[in-house]
Amino acid sequence: MPTARLAHFDSDATRARDVVGLGQRIGTLTIGRVDATDMYRSGLVQVVSAMDHYFHGVVLDRAVDIMVGRTAPGTAASKVGMSFEAVRQMIGAATPADLELVARTHVSQRLSLETFQKPDDIGTALALVGVPKVWSTVFGTAAGPTKVALGVVVTRRNRIVHQSDSDPLSPGAATPLSDADALDAINSVASVVQSIDAYL
Repeated sequence: MPTARLAHFDSDATRARDVVGLGQRIGTLTIGRVDATDMYRSGLVQVVSAMDHYFHGVVLDRAVDIMVGRTAPGTAASKVGMSFEAVRQMIGAATPADLELVARTHVSQRLSLETFQKPDDIGTALALVGVPKVWSTVFGTAAGPTKVALGVVVTRRNRIVHQSDSDPLSPGAATPLSDADALDAINSVASVVQSIDAYL
């Protein structure tokens, strides 16, 4: 059964594809006047952001379930690093709804300090909330190539966001990105999320 977070991710992935599609249309209408590749970059950035948001949501939901007693922790070593004040507020919660609200607030604040984009970070976060060895379990012998492919997309996203996608071989120019490459990246990320979600 899909998690509650998958529909939102799928919607965001569709938006990413739509941005690439808009770039394709604008590119054909404004030949030479508008650089449509920036829309391809935007679609790639959108889908990685959507993936990060999805995994944050899944980890948050599972962590809250563990904290309020709906789910057993995965291992005794699992921890999220809550402050004493957060623990005090949880112990003092008057109702189950208050307890869930306090837990959700504090776990969300704690998770906001991290990103879940790189494959190893995703694996570590899911293991924290009772989903160990997600890559080998979900992808089997294809785990290595799947992680590498995702890592390539995330690295490109980081170059776009943090370095203006500058081409190291051609200073002052952006690294080329075709519409097909952007769509492949979006579909690759979507496939990873949907495969992991089916396992959860």
